[in-house]
Amino acid sequence: MSQRERWFALNVLRLTGETYLQSDHTSDYTLVQAARIFDGTGSAPESGKAVLLHDGHVAAIGSESELRAPDGSSVTVKDYGEATILPGLVDGHTHMMAPGDGTPGDVTGAEQDDILLIRALQNARTFLHAGVTTARENGAKNKVGFSLKDGINKGLTEGPEMVISGRPITITGGHFWYCGSEADGIDGVRAEVRKLVKEGADFIKIMATGGSTWSSNPLLPSYTLEEMTVIVDEAHRFGRLTAAHCASMQGIQNALDAGVDMIIHCVFEDETGMYEFNEPLAEQLAAANAWVNPTLHVVQAGIDHTERIGYERGWITKDEQASIDATKRSLETRNESVGKLVKMGVRMIAGSDSPWGAYPPGEFVKEMIALTKAGLSNTEALVSGLSHAAESIAMGESAGTLATNRPGDLLVVGGNPIDDLNALWDIKDVYKSGVRVARPV
Repeated sequence: MSQRERWFALNVLRLTGETYLQSDHTSDYTLVQAARIFDGTGSAPESGKAVLLHDGHVAAIGSESELRAPDGSSVTVKDYGEATILPGLVDGHTHMMAPGDGTPGDVTGAEQDDILLIRALQNARTFLHAGVTTARENGAKNKVGFSLKDGINKGLTEGPEMVISGRPITITGGHFWYCGSEADGIDGVRAEVRKLVKEGADFIKIMATGGSTWSSNPLLPSYTLEEMTVIVDEAHRFGRLTAAHCASMQGIQNALDAGVDMIIHCVFEDETGMYEFNEPLAEQLAAANAWVNPTLHVVQAGIDHTERIGYERGWITKDEQASIDATKRSLETRNESVGKLVKMGVRMIAGSDSPWGAYPPGEFVKEMIALTKAGLSNTEALVSGLSHAAESIAMGESAGTLATNRPGDLLVVGGNPIDDLNALWDIKDVYKSGVRVARPV
């Protein structure tokens, strides 16, 4: 019998008030106990319960006094006292090849693939140690993303479960052109989708507008609506979700009209750079039931980086100050937009965009905190980085929720993050596939 078959042979029986597990073999179990459990769905935390891990999965969740492993099996008990047990975090937007130190994307994109892969492997480990057990990779050069996923899956390095786009599809000279998937015209974009699917892409990332890439314009749409529609239709035909980088309203409009599944950044600016909350467009977002990944903290990280450079130097130049002021205004309008979208029923997920720009790896918590500044409650922010993030990247059946028969991905933190999200910094332990991750002290 295979490992998977053995797992599904497990049956939970309730006899005399106790939870017993029947299995065709008795081996190692781990009982994880803490003051409370938050299951990731938005339900209130429960006290007095524990999690029984076995064979890489959650074998049972129940009262500490009721949970029992099969007779003859070995059980390791981990009691974390006044801590909280959560599912492992799900970061819906990463770029593992980036250094996160303010290096421009064009400079990073010019580096050799082997250097990018080494950095990606290091960053993935940092994400895991920070409690992120599932991550979506939103664009890497050539086959770096695929190699990263393969390396983790083969046990060559540790890291989150990776959902990979491979190279984002962009126009010639468009945002992220240096990753290697420039495609133009109907036939060109259709062929590129097929190529990425062949190579193992889990979803298709589309650059609907330009971005920070020097040769692109973030305020102008990159693809025609016809081209966007072909990309989305072809991706869906192969069972792949789509996500579109949208740094302007016209980009958002084109993405929605084409049927894109997730809008990234979702910046309400026109082609001149003027902010305008477009209510009909927002209503279309809500009606489409599209996910939105606003990436708020990466903007704040850029501000912090410029201010830190000035502090270390002893002064801030006029150009730097102008950039800081403009970026702060942009962040204010983005917070305003997110708050309005949430009230209109638009579905938000937490995706850091780290380590892009000046956003270092291992600080996903900052994105969830940023979402509370835009109007989400602590519970809503947590869900955006747990069950909602997992659902948005087609991992809803295996990540983001703490439940029986799911992979044993756990995050144990001191205190109660429902009261204060900063509790997420106080990591007691991380478990991936039921195994405690060895983290640096």
